[in-house]
Amino acid sequence: MSGSFRPAEPMVRTSSRFVVWAAYGVLGGTLLWSRLAHLGHSFWNDEILMVQGFVRQGLDKILTGPSINHELMALLSWCVSSAVGESEVALRLLSAVPFVAGVVLVTAWLHVRLGALSGILFLFLATVSPLLLDITRQARGYGIAFLAMSVVVVAALEAVDTGRTLAVVVMCVGGVLGAWTLPQLALAFVATGAVLLLDRRTRVSAAIGLAVSIAAVVAWYAPHSGAVEGAAQIPDGVRIGFPWVVTAPIDQILLPALIWIDGTALVAGPIWIPLLFLVAVVGAASPLLRRWRSALVLCSGPVVTVLFLWIGDAYVIPRYLSFLLVPLFVAVASGAASILGRVNTRPALLRTVVCLVVIGVLAVRFATLAPDVVALPREAHRDVAEVIENGPAEAPVFAFMRNPTNLAFYLGRPVGDLPASSVARTVCGQARDVYYVFQPLDRKVLPVPCLTRPGVRHEAFRQYTRGGEMDVWLVPPAR
Repeated sequence: MSGSFRPAEPMVRTSSRFVVWAAYGVLGGTLLWSRLAHLGHSFWNDEILMVQGFVRQGLDKILTGPSINHELMALLSWCVSSAVGESEVALRLLSAVPFVAGVVLVTAWLHVRLGALSGILFLFLATVSPLLLDITRQARGYGIAFLAMSVVVVAALEAVDTGRTLAVVVMCVGGVLGAWTLPQLALAFVATGAVLLLDRRTRVSAAIGLAVSIAAVVAWYAPHSGAVEGAAQIPDGVRIGFPWVVTAPIDQILLPALIWIDGTALVAGPIWIPLLFLVAVVGAASPLLRRWRSALVLCSGPVVTVLFLWIGDAYVIPRYLSFLLVPLFVAVASGAASILGRVNTRPALLRTVVCLVVIGVLAVRFATLAPDVVALPREAHRDVAEVIENGPAEAPVFAFMRNPTNLAFYLGRPVGDLPASSVARTVCGQARDVYYVFQPLDRKVLPVPCLTRPGVRHEAFRQYTRGGEMDVWLVPPAR
């Protein structure tokens, strides 16, 4: 490739190739293991909603129905299910494989354009992010969206550097496919593409490409226009307030992705200012942020998306905007590489130590989370259903959990939804064997005296989130 990006990593250039490729090998192997191993666990709530409400309903519901649910992912899942059935592994590969491809694409681009350390650090961040570890193993559209945004960012950076029309075309293809998966990605794509309108070399091709792309996205969502508007008002997450809209790209997108597997939205406030300052200092060292066109490519998507969500008073939850981690991770990785790359020349001691400490903390955090995420289901519906199916067929099933229909999805028979006030009376008052299922997500442990009766059989199944466990009891009648 030709262009004006320059490596800023003397430490990497003087170190052995063995160390570089060993780092790529370890991180690459970890990425593949953490995304592709043990994908056969039972579906969790959001996956079940898509399979039950869209994939099973067929093309009409997916393409023209009033609701939306990761449209392109639902379409691909319908195709796969028609061929191989509702395989958890097959449907999850539709997200995991694109995610890995997106990480490889950006890592390779950074390696070539800015040097090995930038590529290694991006690969590290994408691998160890607890949020991405969680969502990119799911049969949802997050992996496709990550790949799409990776294509948009890399192609846009190539376009502003080389002026090539092909890069503009590739950017538009990635943007359309990403927006067909998550409509909010269209905001970041159009904002990124608009940067190319400022360059006379790409102005015409970008204008044509954006016009065609916007038309394709509008046509795709035309049958679902009400659902697109309503999705932003689903009370999931937090609303962005003023003045914290200024910090939202970091405290609502970047920081949550590095903290917890469930991507819990943070409550913006002064408490996060030290971390905001740290991210800003590291990002400012990026050579990509020192050139105004590449800086606009990386910043326009997160900034414009956040502004639109703020103006629209929308609810924000980190996983819905996880594709914006692509430009944010590029900025942070290349900035950290620039800082660490000066160790042998003009070391910035404090920033170097901070970068190394953060890398160590993230690595330890990943090491504690990943084994459970890979080995355990997010919700153990199928495991509980198998216990019930192997027991007395005439025993009714009652559940004290948020969504008993998720258990019914695997069980194939009704599951009684118990309110807290009637759990003990219903379970203990049966004249025959009865199954009782409890999941602690949003539910308190209630006293159910008959669970200690002689002959009660109990099994517990661990989950890596959603309350940490599902319990099932087979309770005999009172003697």
